[in-house]
Amino acid sequence: MISIGLSSGSMTTASATQLAQTVSAAGGMGVDLRIGKTHQWEAAGVAAGIETIVNAGLDVFFTGTGWRLGTPIDLPADENVPTDFPVKVFCVEGPDMGLIAEQVAAASAAGLHLWVETHRGGPNVAALTALCAQIDLGVVLDLQGLLETGGADASMMADLAPHVRAIQVKGVARADTGYRHRPLRRADLDIVSAVLAAGAPVCAVTVESRAGTPVQDLKVLKRTLAMTTGEEEA
Repeated sequence: MISIGLSSGSMTTASATQLAQTVSAAGGMGVDLRIGKTHQWEAAGVAAGIETIVNAGLDVFFTGTGWRLGTPIDLPADENVPTDFPVKVFCVEGPDMGLIAEQVAAASAAGLHLWVETHRGGPNVAALTALCAQIDLGVVLDLQGLLETGGADASMMADLAPHVRAIQVKGVARADTGYRHRPLRRADLDIVSAVLAAGAPVCAVTVESRAGTPVQDLKVLKRTLAMTTGEEEA
């Protein structure tokens, strides 16, 4: 069974308690948490926020930082990032394999396991697949980020699938300035079904949206995944 939940990016003004209550009420199992973005879940500190969420019976699927692999930064770059969970990071568009290998090794030595997100300004699917094939990196497949890095056909997604560890979904529509957020629709999740069918070892799918409909979106995700996996909806 694939776990589902919300990203703190969907409820940036919610306290840790409010975030946990919303996820539980909507039938979610956990959260992903962005660190250092002034989201209110961490208002009392990262450790305190995580403790509140875990004590509410939820999982923390992964955390997220603004670190960008391939830039000249020393990792880990923030002592507040816990080692208990995978850490979502970004990557430059044209990655230097040698530099990134050094950064990943340094993070690993500090007890951190990194997952790279598909994100605007990052590598396209082909380059990301090549990177993960050479270096021990998982992928967080962000659906908007996938569009903003050029998208992918079925063959490209099948190549990427073995590296995908988590998926962030959101409804987006094209706008003059790029994309705007809207409520999630079942059709938005076709790529999720395709990646799962390709055997991706996905541990969690979360909603990360600024559409203001986190509960509605989570219910759409839950129903769609139940149909995709053949499981009965709880």
